[in-house]
Amino acid sequence: MLPGQDPSEIAQNLSNKPHRILIAIRTRGGVVPKARITEDTGLESNLINHHLQNLMDAGLVERVDDTPPDEVSREGYTYQITDRGEEVLTAAQEDYNLTPIEQGEVRRRFDDIEERTSDIEARISGLADANQLRSEEIADLQERVDELEELTENMKHNLEYIQEQWVEKFE
Repeated sequence: MLPGQDPSEIAQNLSNKPHRILIAIRTRGGVVPKARITEDTGLESNLINHHLQNLMDAGLVERVDDTPPDEVSREGYTYQITDRGEEVLTAAQEDYNLTPIEQGEVRRRFDDIEERTSDIEARISGLADANQLRSEEIADLQERVDELEELTENMKHNLEYIQEQWVEKFE
């Protein structure tokens, strides 16, 4: 997100979390303290700070209070979506011809897919680890089988030798 970038271009590249922050601000009337953004998005405070700074740098959001850091209320600074931020959200909706409710549903489904994908990746990783252990166990078992086959072969040779000796002795 760059300050001079076209709103539709920003909308195309807008990731989920900044989008959720913009939606949270707009949903609450365009002006909202950070505590409400945290509550509405479910994101961690430090992550919201990071994204708010990027959104402010791009001119999509602005902080509307000039309270010194030591005097900020528990609710945090108050932020406002800019006209440019509204343009980006509108462009994001127009890209897909979705209403805000439909767009929220699509975002929710993508979040669900991301969560399921993470779960599947974790399971695959666990299965890969288990597979590695099984491969090592199989290699150990194969080594034992090879040792047993060698011992069996040696025993056959010894038995043949004993038979030969027995036959020679009693003939």
